Amino acid sequence: MATAMPTPATIDYAGGTLAREQVSLWRDGIRRLRRNKLALGAAIYLGFLALVCLVSIFWTPYKPNVIGTCETYQLPSAAHPLGCDDLGRDSLSRLMVGSQVSLSVGLATAIIVLGVGVVVGLIAGYFRGAADAIVSLGINIFYGVPPLLVAVALYVLLGSGLINIIIAISATVWMDMARLARGQALSIREREFIEAARAGGARWGKILFGHILPNALGPIIVQATFVIPVAILTAAFLSFLGFGVPPPKADWGGMANEGLPSLQGGFDPYILLFPALALSITLLAFNFFGDGLRDAFDPRQKR
Repeated sequence: MATAMPTPATIDYAGGTLAREQVSLWRDGIRRLRRNKLALGAAIYLGFLALVCLVSIFWTPYKPNVIGTCETYQLPSAAHPLGCDDLGRDSLSRLMVGSQVSLSVGLATAIIVLGVGVVVGLIAGYFRGAADAIVSLGINIFYGVPPLLVAVALYVLLGSGLINIIIAISATVWMDMARLARGQALSIREREFIEAARAGGARWGKILFGHILPNALGPIIVQATFVIPVAILTAAFLSFLGFGVPPPKADWGGMANEGLPSLQGGFDPYILLFPALALSITLLAFNFFGDGLRDAFDPRQKR
């Protein structure tokens, strides 16, 4: 009977070493990410949070903006698991709706930063010269101005509203993405396959977005996961200062601001506690997930 040839993953060498199966960067990265229990737990929490956002669009236990749903400063109970605020609104319903604002700001900011920062950084790194000098100067100028000052100034100029908040925050966090994309373009543009593409007559747009961008996508995606918690925290802080989403729409920073007088007056600490906990856990989850992605897709971490 014929003997089956062993696969590359089961070939025995003289020293008893087994040859490892050759896998792609993405497949190997996903395998390594699944071994990271902290990142996996963060991904599960973020999936649950996304589900809460979707559910809250169609259903909440009570109408989140209706005053007098329950007694003011009511403590957590079976009917109202997270209690009620100073206007008699159900805190659980408002917390669920507030998750929509936080995730919307985080994801929309990440998309804008990807669109602006990646394009600007790739162009600067590929063409170098005057383009690189102009982009580097712009990045240094933005780094020299406090991000919160830029966000508040843009918010005042543009006016209130969720879209304006997203634009204001995006203007303060695009620099890291642009600098990362620039560094990737500077490194990848010198490789052999880019020289071959130039010799084959490929135009710069094809080289940038067809060759350089796919090879730089891993670090760029990892950086995007760190943009999201920064945007969420900045939006929450703006709302806490009174520059956020206009009331009565609920968001976690605004809810924390509403609960501060209650905490100072000794009425109901839960009004401030629950949105602060939700914000803290969400920020930690994004950071843990981002760390896991970086460890999984960083070639220097391979063992």
